[in-house]
Amino acid sequence: MYFSKSFIVSALVGFAAAQSSASSQVISASETLASTASSTASAAGTSSTSSISGAGVITHTIQVGGPNGSLAFYPNNVKANAGDMIQFQFHPNNHSVVESTFDNPCVPIQNIMSNKTDAFFSGFMPNTTPLNSTSQLLTYTIRVPDDTPIWFYCSQGKHCQEGMVGAINAPASGDKTVQAFTALAAKASENLSPGQAAGSGSGTGTTSPSSGSSGSPTLGSGASGTSTPSPSQKTNAASVLSIQPFLGVGAAAMAALALW
Repeated sequence: MYFSKSFIVSALVGFAAAQSSASSQVISASETLASTASSTASAAGTSSTSSISGAGVITHTIQVGGPNGSLAFYPNNVKANAGDMIQFQFHPNNHSVVESTFDNPCVPIQNIMSNKTDAFFSGFMPNTTPLNSTSQLLTYTIRVPDDTPIWFYCSQGKHCQEGMVGAINAPASGDKTVQAFTALAAKASENLSPGQAAGSGSGTGTTSPSSGSSGSPTLGSGASGTSTPSPSQKTNAASVLSIQPFLGVGAAAMAALALW
């Protein structure tokens, strides 16, 4: 059976076009699936208190005070691994985060352990935005060194005694739970900020972060507990597949030239 050169060239070009169309459909499907997965992950993560960065670092979010002005940390106990980040997000009006010991809830840990040079203190974080607003929240971030329980409180006024205390990796049962820590705080005779000695009164809301503070204060854009998947998988899948139509067209062109 004999086929003319023009017929063969037309057939090859048609085959390449079909390849291009099929590959485009695969790309479209791949992007749709990636988009759907991204939306699903975002929706599933909205109720979470942690997020994962592109580098795989987990950041746990703790709200300092509630949007309604309540004196509490939300949540007041976080389970975190060594290397995880804890981001404190400050709501109105003016709060702080100070590391303490379990036995002395409203006293800076430096006052109890003089050799503790890596203790954290956010300084006071005044927030004048309206209540129930989550925009432009001040944040303060620390890194978790290990799985040992870490205790903290707000040194503003009597906030510590009123229950504004929290923990990282506090046990769920036993003598040293976050509930027991809260009960001890309620009995504290004073509420101190780093640099204040016992008997000097409670915090006034004017102290800056201490020189030994191991965290970093920043201006955040609002509360976020969603997990953001890396977009690289979607981009890479599309770019690899997009090469295929050009390979098909190139093959057709080479075959056509060979026949001449």
